[in-house]
Amino acid sequence: MHIDLATRRRVLLVMYQRYQKADRAWDVARQEVKSWFPRGEWPSSSKIGDRGSHIRRLYEQRERAMIQLDAARLKLDLAKQRLALRRQKSMTTPTLFLSYTNR
Repeated sequence: MHIDLATRRRVLLVMYQRYQKADRAWDVARQEVKSWFPRGEWPSSSKIGDRGSHIRRLYEQRERAMIQLDAARLKLDLAKQRLALRRQKSMTTPTLFLSYTNR
């Protein structure tokens, strides 16, 4: 595997793990908040999580991790395209043969 692709793949893996961790924390916090309210009286998300609150911070961390994951995925795709283009160019290089005759 090309070193650039390996690096991009490692970054993608780290970003995916970071997203999973943030998503799990967000889900746990949402379940905790749901347990505070009687069934059917769940307030809308706009009423929960004022600035600086724990749940808002978790939501923002999850969103940031999702954006970083998407960016890492896009960068890996672009690196694959660049490598494929480079390989294609190297395969289609014209060759000029010269011959020399000594008279």
